Amino acid sequence: MEKVFTKDDLVKDLIKVGIQQGDLLHLKVSMRSIGKVKGGANTLLDALLEVVGPEGTLISDAFITVFPLPLTDEQKRKIAYDHTPSYAGVFANAMLKHPDMVRSKHPIQKFAAIGKFAKELCEAHTPESGGYEILEKMCELDAVNLTIGKQVAGVGTTHVAIDLLGLKRTLQNIGTMYRNVNGEVKLAKVNWNGGCAHGFPKFIPLYHEHGAVIGYDKIGEANGLYTSMKKTLEIEMSVLKENPQFFLCDDKACYSCQMTWDHSPKKKLSFYFSWLKKNFNSLSLSRLKKLKKANS
Repeated sequence: MEKVFTKDDLVKDLIKVGIQQGDLLHLKVSMRSIGKVKGGANTLLDALLEVVGPEGTLISDAFITVFPLPLTDEQKRKIAYDHTPSYAGVFANAMLKHPDMVRSKHPIQKFAAIGKFAKELCEAHTPESGGYEILEKMCELDAVNLTIGKQVAGVGTTHVAIDLLGLKRTLQNIGTMYRNVNGEVKLAKVNWNGGCAHGFPKFIPLYHEHGAVIGYDKIGEANGLYTSMKKTLEIEMSVLKENPQFFLCDDKACYSCQMTWDHSPKKKLSFYFSWLKKNFNSLSLSRLKKLKKANS
């Protein structure tokens, strides 16, 4: 019979991984990886709030969808607001529905927060802020990160390290509409660096090796990685100063890593050959479907 995890089960697992009362906690959560939870994401949220207590704070990525510019008329009507749903997953959207939730004022890279420092951090994350500036402030406050998933893609501070070191890439021309503090509808464009999720996990062994990992254990059926944000940032800064290409993934057909950064290899012939080799079968199938449709 499939195991069904209760709030009590999750509380025990969170304590076992190391979560403490008063933690300022940045969360990246895959609910699917945990397994079946009685009450779903709301149960995990209740368990986290119980473990960190009234002096604690939970902050989750709760970013919103952007569109290629110029926007269509329909896209212009999709104005971002505090309760705009996030693509960041079920848990992030459960946080958005909590009565004590505070959403950061940044129009795109929005975070959802509950707890002692929620208002302070979210109100300081404005349209003029960098996309990940709120994480930098959390590092200064000795915050911790909890990533729950089958595999850990990253802990968030890599984005901060990239920005602090001034690493740049060709930015996509994308954005969305939002309403500013004066009630005016404005266009927000993405003007910060992202990165490839397949490259960031290369830091995980270094977190373990250099003491950034506070706890690592099962939460439900998922892996829970509990880290010091200040220490993960220190490790990333040190590594990227010596080797800015470290966070690039190893896929020679990855356009983001191979071509868009100022320090990308930019070996065009190698990239295009790798991309064609990787996508040949799907391109052939697509062409075959088009020919069948044209002749039907």
